[in-house]
Amino acid sequence: MVQPKMKSGKLSVMNTIGILALFCTMSEFAILTPSIAAFAHHFADTDITTIMLANSITGVISVPVSIASGALLPRIGFRPAAIIGVLIMSVGGAFPFLMPDITNYGFIIFSRVIVGIGLGIMFPVGNASIIALCEGEQRSRLLGLGITIQFVFNIIYTTLAGYLTEIAWNYSFLAYLVGFIPLVIALVWMPESKDVVAAKTTGAVKGEVKEKGKIPRAIGGYAVFALAAWTCVVTVQVVTSSILDVRGLAGPGEAALVINCCGIGTILCGVLFPYLVRIFKGRLFGVAGVFIVIGLVPCLIATSSVVYAVGVFILGFAGSAFFTAAQNATGNITPPDRVPFVSGIMTSMMNLGPFLGPYVFSLSMVMIPSMGYDAIFPVLMVIAAVVAVIGLVHSMRALVAKKPDAEE
Repeated sequence: MVQPKMKSGKLSVMNTIGILALFCTMSEFAILTPSIAAFAHHFADTDITTIMLANSITGVISVPVSIASGALLPRIGFRPAAIIGVLIMSVGGAFPFLMPDITNYGFIIFSRVIVGIGLGIMFPVGNASIIALCEGEQRSRLLGLGITIQFVFNIIYTTLAGYLTEIAWNYSFLAYLVGFIPLVIALVWMPESKDVVAAKTTGAVKGEVKEKGKIPRAIGGYAVFALAAWTCVVTVQVVTSSILDVRGLAGPGEAALVINCCGIGTILCGVLFPYLVRIFKGRLFGVAGVFIVIGLVPCLIATSSVVYAVGVFILGFAGSAFFTAAQNATGNITPPDRVPFVSGIMTSMMNLGPFLGPYVFSLSMVMIPSMGYDAIFPVLMVIAAVVAVIGLVHSMRALVAKKPDAEE
């Protein structure tokens, strides 16, 4: 297939669609979230933490793979990484559907390991392409739009998986096959960005190779902050079906709708993100942290699925604002030749959150045993409050940096 090319070095509408199609596959890690309670019933002899491991192990596997993929993108190409990653993720995620009678949970975990490998390969590509090809408000707009699309498909995946689970526990895995649709779009229209990165790394006139850019130390701080905030959001997603089940508020199908309220909040944030940056500037991190705390309150006190859903919506909006701001800030201060690698680091933080969630959940019940499953909420409130205070006291100036600056 002929590789799509950009006109005059700029993204065309179809090129943009090709890149954004990748974000349609980035929420496949969330497919099993509405099915956790159903898995617990089918695999009755398996501990709940192990049940949740199938959902979380995808994140931890994808972390080193994302970092390696980000580092190798300028060599292997952005398009090949995207195509290979989506194929591995979709096929690896779907195959447990063919094993309805298994009682060994290890097969499910193995499937999710494969999903993690595929996710790690392709996850950095979308953000790295946008950061490499765009600057300024266009970059903010497309990063926001990307996460909007990601969570539109999060809604599609979790809704489909939730209602497929109503048929039988193994039907939820069929939702992975939706990924083939955006894959075709990316194949047709996604441009290759590695030549653009190479052009910024070499002297355009004299052909001299520039020194490899130095990654600013601030990147580590943004990565840790993003991980802390995102872990608060995805932990609630991971435990929602179990908490609603224990409280007697919802089954798998309705739990999927509640979880999708996080996606709706994220979608709204993606549309409004450039305006949030204009209004709050570097204080956006602190403001988003405050709203993460606020979103946890309805989840703690909810006696109906509707009240719980309100909290999940607020969490989706605030968590998206925080993580997108972190991605944008790192893109503003990263040297062009290190953008793919740094994108791999940041996206790995998004994937690591779902891995940490179940363990934060288990630890919270050890810390506050009297609260049972509800112990997770005060623990997450403390984490989010710390992030909010730091974000309000220390303005994150990189978010509104005018140009990439390797020395900052």
